[in-house]
Amino acid sequence: MSAQANGEGWTQDFFRVYGFAFRLRTNQPEVRACLKGLYGQFRESGPGECWTDATIWGNGSEQFCWSLEKPERPDESRRGTQECVRHALLQLEACLCESVIRSQERRPAIHGAALLCGDTGMLVVGRSGAGKSTLSMALARRGFALASDDVALADPDTLEILPIPRCIHLDDRSVALLVEDGLRFPTTPQGSAFLSPRDFGVAEIPPCRARKLVFVCGTRGEVPRLTAISQAEMAARLLQETGLGPLNNAETVLSRLAAGADCYQLQPGPLAQTADALAGVMG
Repeated sequence: MSAQANGEGWTQDFFRVYGFAFRLRTNQPEVRACLKGLYGQFRESGPGECWTDATIWGNGSEQFCWSLEKPERPDESRRGTQECVRHALLQLEACLCESVIRSQERRPAIHGAALLCGDTGMLVVGRSGAGKSTLSMALARRGFALASDDVALADPDTLEILPIPRCIHLDDRSVALLVEDGLRFPTTPQGSAFLSPRDFGVAEIPPCRARKLVFVCGTRGEVPRLTAISQAEMAARLLQETGLGPLNNAETVLSRLAAGADCYQLQPGPLAQTADALAGVMG
């Protein structure tokens, strides 16, 4: 593979995301464009030590191969083959996110969407399928900066939220709802299948303190219901949404995070009304 990767049409770029360093190699220009857009603020000028190789290539038989090679931890290396470049891209991007989380020694990862309004941060958490991504995009249309729709790290020293860049996860129904709400989707190499915060004008994702914490629960109702909850209850909810990162200090970190924020439980209603309700909280 290394000899092939030095051939005509191959490019390489270097990134370091919260300490996790990787080299992107590909012979697919649309892959490079998508991942440079996703990780743009984390680019490095050249190689350093302990780099992981992230590679996507077309093998000439209408198949696309991807791999994430970790020389120091070969048991964590991943690879696969897909019939379209989009699926290969999504597989590699998911593995890169997982690797960023696993590389952390002290920062627990929270499954949630991180948004900014001025210098105030909001973290929206909830189970998979609760509608966090769709709601986050509706808030982006209302002037919020979407930092990540999926996962963020909590720094134990500063209690800042460090959003991990991910492609925005939207199904066809979510896209239809957002178009109905007035969102205009940008033209990108993979369309709505691979969108990043940069595609919506967020050139850099700064660390921020989450002053508003929202837990999305229950089925969608006729109207949204936003209820204040205790910081202790929110800390427990946040702990439920931690995953692959270090957990030895997670309870303490998340309790401190909740103690410095206004905490809410949200039963969503129609998308526009729900987004308006959350925008009002930030205002």
